Amino acid sequence: MLFKNYDFKENYIFYLILIFYFLFNIYQINFQHWSSMMDHDFYIIYNSLLISSGLEQEGRDHPAFTTFLLHGIIFKIVSIFQSSIPSNINEILNSNNIDNSLQFYFSISRITNFFINALLFLSFYKLIQLLNINKKIILFTSLVFLSSNWFFLSFFSLRSENLSLLFTIISIIFLIKNEKI
Repeated sequence: MLFKNYDFKENYIFYLILIFYFLFNIYQINFQHWSSMMDHDFYIIYNSLLISSGLEQEGRDHPAFTTFLLHGIIFKIVSIFQSSIPSNINEILNSNNIDNSLQFYFSISRITNFFINALLFLSFYKLIQLLNINKKIILFTSLVFLSSNWFFLSFFSLRSENLSLLFTIISIIFLIKNEKI
């Protein structure tokens, strides 16, 4: 298991920071419109809604297919538990509540993005622990990672790179563990 020997009690400072990021993220979602970052946020939401509708994504050559697929699956699961906002893009575009629907899925995407980022940090932390580095250096490096401008800002916009980084780090972890066996 990935976090088999992970000491959750020892690292409470990281969890406090992540909880702060989560609460700040939820607070900020309430004041951000889905169209505020048309660059990448809308592109991820739109293509994820296409996938959740059973349609082909428009950005075939886009490297974020896994991100679109993950969000599309989550949109489909969420639509099972609530019926007021459809996850089918055609139903959304034909409804009178296009803005509300897109805002809802924007919020779902941002919450999903938080968990991707949290897993990214935890996997990074696990990776540097596997490298047998001094605990003080691990703590310092982890705090720098958590407080870096890039990582902080990645909570407040939908980015596909974070999922790629997560998969890359998990792959490296498995390679290192396999090498030690």
